[in-house]
Amino acid sequence: MSLSEYSEAWKKGTREAHLLHIQDKDPYLPVLAEIIPEINRMAQVPLGICPVPLEFIVGTVTKGRTNAFSRSFYPLLEPNTEFANKWADLYDSVLESGLNQPIKAYEYYNQFYVVEGNKRVSVMRQLDALSIEADVTRILPEKEDSVRYRVYNEFLSFYKDTKADYVLFTREGSYDRLRALTGHEAGKPWSEDDLHDLHSCFYRFQQAFKEKKDTSRTLTPSDAFLLYLDIFPFPEAVKKTPSEISQDIDKIRAEYTVAASGKPAALLSQTPDEKPGLIQSVLHRPPKNIKCAFLYNSAPERSGWTYWHELARKAVDESLGTQVETLAVPNISMDEAGTTMERLIADGYTTIFATSPVFLDACIHTSATHPEARILNCSLLASYHNVRSYYLRIYEAKFVLGAIAGAMADNNKIGYIADYPIYGVPASINAFAIGAQMTNPRAEVYVDWSTLPDHIPEKALAEKGITIISSRDISAPYLENRSFGLYEYKNEQTQNLAMPVWNWIKVYEGILRSILNGAWAEDADKHPDRALNYYMGMSTDAIDLFLSSKIPPRLKRLVDLLHERIRSESFLPFLGPLYDQGGLLRIEQNVALTPQDIISMDYLASNVTGTIPTIQQLTPAARSLVALQGIRAATQVERKDEK
Repeated sequence: MSLSEYSEAWKKGTREAHLLHIQDKDPYLPVLAEIIPEINRMAQVPLGICPVPLEFIVGTVTKGRTNAFSRSFYPLLEPNTEFANKWADLYDSVLESGLNQPIKAYEYYNQFYVVEGNKRVSVMRQLDALSIEADVTRILPEKEDSVRYRVYNEFLSFYKDTKADYVLFTREGSYDRLRALTGHEAGKPWSEDDLHDLHSCFYRFQQAFKEKKDTSRTLTPSDAFLLYLDIFPFPEAVKKTPSEISQDIDKIRAEYTVAASGKPAALLSQTPDEKPGLIQSVLHRPPKNIKCAFLYNSAPERSGWTYWHELARKAVDESLGTQVETLAVPNISMDEAGTTMERLIADGYTTIFATSPVFLDACIHTSATHPEARILNCSLLASYHNVRSYYLRIYEAKFVLGAIAGAMADNNKIGYIADYPIYGVPASINAFAIGAQMTNPRAEVYVDWSTLPDHIPEKALAEKGITIISSRDISAPYLENRSFGLYEYKNEQTQNLAMPVWNWIKVYEGILRSILNGAWAEDADKHPDRALNYYMGMSTDAIDLFLSSKIPPRLKRLVDLLHERIRSESFLPFLGPLYDQGGLLRIEQNVALTPQDIISMDYLASNVTGTIPTIQQLTPAARSLVALQGIRAATQVERKDEK
């Protein structure tokens, strides 16, 4: 019986080796001593005896008899050898009494290399075992500038809190995201109950996911698990059966396609006058009218942001007439958003604009259970196919404002008050700084943050002698506070100079017309493996500028020229060279950044003084938004000491 099993395993091994030979790949086990020759002088941490998944055992530590095994630890030596007899005897022993001692292995970057026990691994592989007991020693990698090194260090921090070595992510920030989704903080050990819930939920998900051949080809189970928890909350997921999880996976198949492709979001432009072809019109018959709801997290009378969105809603109501019926739903908290959207869909609202990034999680959850609804979130870098995001290229206006500020700053010092350290904000700061440097090579931009606790940025900037300041862009006409846009603050008087105009009417009208003429569905068909984002700027009049009479006439001529060149897309604010605060060249000479590169900026330009705060440095009220869309700046560098 055991020799026949050896023959079966040998056939698997020789078949695998043959296929690898054809592909010009090494058919034998990788050797850790060849991967890291300096292994003996590297830091080692004994982990003791623990179960190791067989799928993570990838090689041996020393050369030894590596040619006796295929890449998957199936035997390669002929069945009539002494090796085959020993393998068969071990097979019988395992069937009779199980393994009587653990193997010894080194773990390096979450992969295991056998020191002692290759045949035991081979036998357990033939028995289709999931794991094997091993006495493990961890080899700590030497520092390197790579994603895998940073992710592995995140794993080590997570392992310290949990001792969970089965959740292995490949993308930075995933362990922090898992903590957030499960209600934990870094540095705090998990309880036995919490660990049991995580392990059982992950195991059931892994079972269901591996059965989905079309979704599991390129995504690891761990990366897929995190995406699942992004959409289906952990407290609910932990109670689900593998069958229920399998049904959930089917609902979010498009999201796995997007995640597996690794492609950046498709940035869509509005083409309301273009109609899809005949075939698309038949496949996706566009609606004749739309019931559309706008979700606000505040009231128009209290928020300039909401005021301008509400102004756009009313304009759309008027311009599209009977084709569109709109509804404003103000004062919705982040916790209420999901149930509110469920109610709106039940009432027949087929399109929902959630006008704040804090609604993103609710949008994702709702889209999974209501794929028939068109759900959009006002944010940047949303990476979901079934939830489209929309935003404006505010950095274009910031560049022009920076040019004005540089020309008007008598002492070469300019203030910039930012709010949330989220994607898109560093791009606006840098565009402003580049514009300021264009009209004043000595211009220095001092960035400060309005979301730091017990801190008044206006006061901090005034103490530095700064009078020209760029602050929040949006204000409602009835608000008395004039500290918005670009302004001069001198002798306790505020003089507004210029401000960006966010024309949300262009965005909403364009999106709704694309739904009515069928272009919405056609965009989805064109990009089945990408998230879909609307990102509009001056070229579509979604962003404009308002200038006060205080702008000198000659400077106004320059501003008009820059505005028109950017609007015609013949001038790009982000054209290299561009150096960061540490002197690192970020954009090569005459190289233009892509929109995705601009959105994801996580550094500050060389003429900016200040840093990007971490989430821990912010006010509690700001952390929820930053947890969703906060940038991950690995290092912060002060360009020079502030005076």
